Amino acid sequence: MLALLFAGLVLTCTNLLFGQASISPLTSITVTITPAKATLFGGEIQTFAATVVGIDDQSVNWAVEEANGGTITDRGVYVAPKIQGVYHIIATSTRRPQTKAVATVTILAYCDPLPPASTQ
Repeated sequence: MLALLFAGLVLTCTNLLFGQASISPLTSITVTITPAKATLFGGEIQTFAATVVGIDDQSVNWAVEEANGGTITDRGVYVAPKIQGVYHIIATSTRRPQTKAVATVTILAYCDPLPPASTQ
């Protein structure tokens, strides 16, 4: 363990010396999503926010884990599918792709609104 710590320190110092500073392997980085859980009706919209702690770059890539699980924009705006089920929203740090957070979305039944009654 001490050798690993020493190797990480030497690598970080060498990178700083030669102008190649990067994230140290020992840096703790976390990503969280707010809200962590949501319940929506099919077709509804929910905005998610991601917080990255441990590095200056706060940007994340958004994705929906399941196929046909709705869509999410690069700003975290999620549009629920019209299919009932449980889906997962993923926010991945762009700087440290192995660091991510997952939010769970439960989609309730979708109902098409009734067309206006015709007056004949």
